[in-house]
Amino acid sequence: MMYLFRDINENQISAEDIFNVLKEVEADQCETLFIHSDIMFGRPIKGINRKELLWTLYEQISALGVKNLIVPTFTYSFCNNIDYDITNSKTSMGAFNEYVRKLDGRYRTDDPLLSVSVPEALKSVFGHVSEQSLGIGSALDIIHHMKDVKFLFFGAEMGECFTYIHYVEKMMNVPYRFDMSFEGDVIYPDGTSKHRRQVLNTQCYGVKLPSKYDYFEKEMEDKGYLKKKGIADKYIACLSEKDAYREIKTRIEKDINYYVEYPFNESELIHRYTYSIDNGRITHC
Repeated sequence: MMYLFRDINENQISAEDIFNVLKEVEADQCETLFIHSDIMFGRPIKGINRKELLWTLYEQISALGVKNLIVPTFTYSFCNNIDYDITNSKTSMGAFNEYVRKLDGRYRTDDPLLSVSVPEALKSVFGHVSEQSLGIGSALDIIHHMKDVKFLFFGAEMGECFTYIHYVEKMMNVPYRFDMSFEGDVIYPDGTSKHRRQVLNTQCYGVKLPSKYDYFEKEMEDKGYLKKKGIADKYIACLSEKDAYREIKTRIEKDINYYVEYPFNESELIHRYTYSIDNGRITHC
């Protein structure tokens, strides 16, 4: 048995333990998994190097037999005034997603803000994402129109990383977000480059968002839509795309302030890019 981590109580967590939890949350019961990851389930066992750990974790997901494994490889390149190099621009979505995107047989979309890495077999489906990173023709929109998709939260907290909420908000044209354009060059794997305009539906400057959507996560768990199981110091959870879209949409329809920190007024709907204010590296939308 191959042990990978020790949890806070010094219990050893094996690759088999992780595989069994993946099965328990029904991550195998779909055609496509969209994976959000934070793989530090505990303290890595001494003697396992980083590459071996990443490979072993990937193997547990692969062993589920799901046809398509998709990972977000967001860079927010143009937001940071940086050109987007499809091959070399590192994702800000964590070591596991970076590992997966570099594997043979993968295709990365040319969205300079919210790219995703998909199996090469899906290149024809994802080969022409639109200039709307959260709108019609975006990777998330394509995923919405695929059948039998689940979101896998592999150590990541759903309440902290669920960008899909913003896609649904864009589809519903919520007033507290607006379209902002960014420009730069996209560098393709063959070395050619193309100037591109990309649009991000982002938060109005005067509107405050919650630090995380943990309350929505709890509702999904309580209703039985989010299958969730603790392992080591984190958890693994799964939610179907169909349930996610319906439940997000329903909450916005019932309460326009559901995904904001407090009710907004018209004067706060300022079309100014919130995330550029502190001049730090932009990693959110």
